[in-house]
Amino acid sequence: MPEFLATSRMPTGVEGLDALLGGGLPDQRLTLLYGGTGVGKTVLALEVLVNNAKAGRPGIVVGFEEGPEELIENHVSFDWGLAEAADTNIHLMAARVEDEFRDVGAFDISGLLASIEAKIKQTAARWVLIDGLDALLGTLGDRVAAMRELFRLKHWLTDCGVAVIMTAKLDDHDSTGTTHFRDMPYVADCVIRLQNAAHKRTFARTLRVVKLRGGQSSSAEMPFVIRSSGVLVAERENYPLKAKVFDEQIGSGIERLDTMLRGGLIRGNSVLISGPPGAAKTSLAACFAREMAEAGERVLYISFDEAGEQIVEDLQSVSINLRPHVDSGLLKMQGVLAGATSAEAHYIDIHHAIREFAPHHVIVDPISALVKSGGLEMAVDVSDRLLDLAKATGITFYVTALSSAQAQASDMESHLANIVDVWIGVDYCIGEGERNRALSVIKARGINHSNQIRELTLDDNGPGLADVYIASGQMLMGSARLREEQEFELRLRDEQQAHERDRRRVEAGITQTQEQIATLTNQLDKQRLELEQLEHQAQAEVRSRDHDRRRLLHSRGADANDHRFSDEPSR
Repeated sequence: MPEFLATSRMPTGVEGLDALLGGGLPDQRLTLLYGGTGVGKTVLALEVLVNNAKAGRPGIVVGFEEGPEELIENHVSFDWGLAEAADTNIHLMAARVEDEFRDVGAFDISGLLASIEAKIKQTAARWVLIDGLDALLGTLGDRVAAMRELFRLKHWLTDCGVAVIMTAKLDDHDSTGTTHFRDMPYVADCVIRLQNAAHKRTFARTLRVVKLRGGQSSSAEMPFVIRSSGVLVAERENYPLKAKVFDEQIGSGIERLDTMLRGGLIRGNSVLISGPPGAAKTSLAACFAREMAEAGERVLYISFDEAGEQIVEDLQSVSINLRPHVDSGLLKMQGVLAGATSAEAHYIDIHHAIREFAPHHVIVDPISALVKSGGLEMAVDVSDRLLDLAKATGITFYVTALSSAQAQASDMESHLANIVDVWIGVDYCIGEGERNRALSVIKARGINHSNQIRELTLDDNGPGLADVYIASGQMLMGSARLREEQEFELRLRDEQQAHERDRRRVEAGITQTQEQIATLTNQLDKQRLELEQLEHQAQAEVRSRDHDRRRLLHSRGADANDHRFSDEPSR
């Protein structure tokens, strides 16, 4: 039995496409890129050739709709450098089909293939791009003739040993595409269909590997975008359920919010700030961005429907200065229009920005704007994939969402609230003729968080949280709180004044009593002295009488102990 070798692959260098193809396009095989007008067939094919040319695999471009100069001019705005490659490893051949050469009858491409083969030998090319093959086959005006030339191309390819990419304007729903050129996908070894489908008010480009002989590929229809860097194809990541787990706490940017979270957010968690317009969601997100940038960590800030520079400027009014961090490169502000493209395209751009910038934290403000880019279902799918990406890579995913009475916005908030790790709600408390902001931590997985509702203030010192103030069983904010505090101060002052009066009265009584005590003490001392004097006087009289008695007895010659002469009565 003969030994069969697996078809080797040639990497395209296009982000996401090689993953769909299982490694790249088949080498020495025929690849067809087909789709409607303006879907990006030529851009994708040229980028594949330029990427391979940079890797040392030269290529040849044969264009039937654009001349060499026109081809370079139309694609010079891309960063992958077609003009530079055209001077070295990309060789352009003029083969434009003009209108006057159509329907010329019998015709074959043998001469064209001979010219290409000579160029291959001259340049050692590994790739050949035949751009606009349908324009050439259209000159034949016959399906059988077109089929014959396609097989001629395929057999020639086998002999030359190069990889060929051909592009064609074919549409699955176009009658021309389903009759005259419908055999093109059958002849090719690899078929990739590109579409530009309408979604609400936007168009979304999608790509699907319809066929790949000799290998396995993903059959999923994936969105792609065309940017200055080239074609970016979304990848359907299959992240494991076991994501990176952290126990390190990081600051939210507001000290008292960290207290409510018992130390702060957990690195790598997903955080949702939801609330109505003007409730300070962006200010809270900016405080987090500033906190992380000050810690030397990279932050990617995606702002929908507002320029990043405008956000930086507006935040100055509440003393949030992001300018130093933008200038240092730690904070990247990227503003995009939500309705300009599909939600899938936004996902590709964000994914690409994450790969390029490698941030520690990503902020999307507001992620609910994705609803405008293709509806709720697509917005939910994209938000889930962004969350999965963040979990798998250990990125802290910090998003804001608009709370609204509109069904789709409300559904988007509810969906996000179910899947994020931390949900912080901001809202308005209306009363006393004013609107005050309130903040509460509704949910925080793994954190024994506070259940209090605190007043959220915005002043010259930036966002802050006031202490909880309860009166008569109600939480008071704004003017109501100020009035209650003033009334409390008045009551406290009255109580202090009453206390002062009572203190003075008691002190006066004490002073009076002390004076009375001093007077009585003085009288007591005098009485004691008088008593003492009387005692002394009495004792002196006794001594005097005793002395007189002794002297009298002595004069009579009697004994002093003789009681007959004593003053004491005889018994």
